[in-house]
Amino acid sequence: MTERAKEPGAGPLERRDPTLSGGVDAVLLLGRSGHQGAAGEGMVFLAEAVRATGRYLAVRTAIAERGLASLPEGLEACAQAGARKVLVVPVFFGRDRSLIYWLSKAAYRWSRARGEPGPEVVFAGAIGEHPALGEAVVRAVADAEGEASVRADDFQSLEDPLAWSVIPPHERHVLACLGPRCTSRGAGGLYVHFWKRLQERGLLRGRSSVHAAQTGCLSPCNLGPTIVVYPEGIWYCGLTAEAIDRIVDEHFVGGRVVEEYAREPGRHERLKGER
Repeated sequence: MTERAKEPGAGPLERRDPTLSGGVDAVLLLGRSGHQGAAGEGMVFLAEAVRATGRYLAVRTAIAERGLASLPEGLEACAQAGARKVLVVPVFFGRDRSLIYWLSKAAYRWSRARGEPGPEVVFAGAIGEHPALGEAVVRAVADAEGEASVRADDFQSLEDPLAWSVIPPHERHVLACLGPRCTSRGAGGLYVHFWKRLQERGLLRGRSSVHAAQTGCLSPCNLGPTIVVYPEGIWYCGLTAEAIDRIVDEHFVGGRVVEEYAREPGRHERLKGER
């Protein structure tokens, strides 16, 4: 973790003086996809613990990939709260230096694109690297010894749902990238919008339906947010909510590829002619 000098006389519930310890007045806890959704209960618990110290103007959470609250959105929330310097704390395990490096670039791009001065952004080391984590795990394990636990055989049935063994009938298979780079560009919210539009159009069930699935990085990242549609093999890139609406209505319902967002406009038509 980044090292900070201790403030003289600062108690656990005293507001941090932003002129001390580098001026950090907001904290953004950044999780990964295992936390799911907007943040997940674990991330919310950690944020509440940091917030309860009363030391920061704002404490927010975000998810690096496959989540709704992206890093830029979390930074913007801190900026709107009036923060002047935001400390991003990766709630990661393992030394994923390449991801941290890329996320710092994403934060820089967010700052540059705002069009107005914003807070300074700094990154701490991942929580998984902090020496105090070992002490916390030892204590948690010791506490668990005396708590009620779930036995490996505490289940009424060992049978999995039948649907887990059946490939659902569908006309098209869509892979939606929710890797870190697409997530930073709003892919999480777009996927929710995409699912709602499929539902509204009655495309979630039956042989003419669309079987949609989230994926990690599909690359090429600079073209995101991205989805790939099979069996046509069409790549739709640079997606927006308006683009999603058109793809659902014009392609999935109308049968016509939306050329404006297809990576190689006309390629599918050429392939048909070559067969």
